[in-house]
Amino acid sequence: MSRPADPALESLWRRRLWQQPRSGLTIQQFCKREGVSAVTFHSWKRRLALRSTSPTPFSSAGPTFVPVIVPPAFPSPSRGAADLVTFQLPNGGQILLPIAAGAELVCQVAETVARSSAIAEAPSC
Repeated sequence: MSRPADPALESLWRRRLWQQPRSGLTIQQFCKREGVSAVTFHSWKRRLALRSTSPTPFSSAGPTFVPVIVPPAFPSPSRGAADLVTFQLPNGGQILLPIAAGAELVCQVAETVARSSAIAEAPSC
């Protein structure tokens, strides 16, 4: 069983991992300057990388909203559902976009839905 995370220590190591490439120093030089071992540096780098890639079903920070800007010049979908792209969300909701929105917007919405659902598939666009 792993030890509970110390937020202050984790924050310190995130800062160090961010600073090292920007310092212009090698990892060995940077670690010597910081007074830590290179083994510890690599251990934290691996640990934090695993945390950031492990899927978490729900964020403790609450829901995340992603702005979507749709130009108002779309023709009305008078020809029926064939003119719409439908995204079925895991919670049962739907997102309907007119095909006229363009491939770029449809792909952005698809990738955002996939990321927020923690789906490990590569985007299809």
